[in-house]
Amino acid sequence: MAATELALFGGTPVLTEADHRTWPVVGDEERAAVMGVLDRGILSGGDAPEARAFEREMAARAGTKHALLTHSGTSALQVAVAAVGVEAGDEVIVPSYSFVATALAVMCQGGVPRFVDVHEDTGNLDPALLEGAITARTRAIMPVHVHGCPADMDEILAVAKRHDLPVIEDAAQAHLATYRGRPVGSLGVAAGFSLQSSKNLPAGEGGVLTTSDDALMERANQVRNFGQDIPLASRDAYDPRRPLDGSRPHVSLFPGHMFRGNEMMAAFARAQLAKLPERTRRSQENARRLSAALAELPGIRPPHVPGDRTSVYHKYRVHFDAAEAGLDLAPRALRDALVRALCAEGVNAVLWQDHALPEHPLVTKLEGFGRGWPFVAAGAPADLRASYAAHHFPRTRALLDSSIVLFSQTRPLIAQPPEVVDRYAEAFRKVWAARDRLVEVARAAG
Repeated sequence: MAATELALFGGTPVLTEADHRTWPVVGDEERAAVMGVLDRGILSGGDAPEARAFEREMAARAGTKHALLTHSGTSALQVAVAAVGVEAGDEVIVPSYSFVATALAVMCQGGVPRFVDVHEDTGNLDPALLEGAITARTRAIMPVHVHGCPADMDEILAVAKRHDLPVIEDAAQAHLATYRGRPVGSLGVAAGFSLQSSKNLPAGEGGVLTTSDDALMERANQVRNFGQDIPLASRDAYDPRRPLDGSRPHVSLFPGHMFRGNEMMAAFARAQLAKLPERTRRSQENARRLSAALAELPGIRPPHVPGDRTSVYHKYRVHFDAAEAGLDLAPRALRDALVRALCAEGVNAVLWQDHALPEHPLVTKLEGFGRGWPFVAAGAPADLRASYAAHHFPRTRALLDSSIVLFSQTRPLIAQPPEVVDRYAEAFRKVWAARDRLVEVARAAG
């Protein structure tokens, strides 16, 4: 059998599972950091030593005055939504392509997501569509730096300034990415990062809010602590000898949450953060290497990164054009056949998402948490239901139908050595050279 025969048809796969490295990578530094927490005996508390140290280090990396540790990236975004003053029935503009947490962070605070289509090449919110999405109920804009590539922030901020709207960055996938020389997380009034295990900065679960706005930070700290009257200045009175005690009154001023992180999370994240710059540099080099190889293939487009920003390639999305490749196949049919063929070669090829956010029953049913809340808080306007119609988001649908993600969350690009990345290029070339066979695969699948 020829060495070029596709593994899908009995050929030898290019890679095996054993070739990949699994994420996250846990070393001696992480083990020592967590054991240090256990030895100290302080396991929790928003003002505890590891939490405060991580916040200082993360703020420095993000180029902001403040950082606030939370128990997830979603809660970091929700705290930001609350801190900018979003109330029940207010609308927040979000892109139609993202993880569902972007919309949930708005809804869980009583707000209503208003979706805007994205650039097909980057998946980021198209600022040219913002003006048409702003209504009398709009209270904030939340762009997403999807897959680690920064959104068009200057254009977004310009629209926001004209309408006096705060901008919250969803930077869950974009640790250390930069936009025109500035780190993401410092571009809007606030940002939310994720520390979930699949992220480039993993800590099991966790999140962090960043901001340089003192008043917003005060409010955010209250939101994550039951809405209690807790001035930031009181954090410096923390006594590590009595970590569970305190002198402040437990008086809640407004509905808040218990969204604090914990000391083991913070210690683990600190150890990972120290390694992140070098890991990011290697990942970016590997992405450029892979992109150069894939760009030589007809009808294949590697991830697009505008020249004025850097991506951290949390996800590596490859686009294809059937017509340019000489194939008479619908995009979804080619997509699914390509995934099957690459997976047979040992490549981790996934979709990650197959629904635009406005297609989720979460929003299309307008039921929310029951009895239509929070949608009814906005009067359940007829234009809101109409705005969720699929025809408003053609580029999101085109992106989902005409692209795939290489590497998976368990075996992401950032974890792989150059030789594995090179073999991904080899496997892709092998499959694409025999792409006529993908027509057989697609038609057999019906």
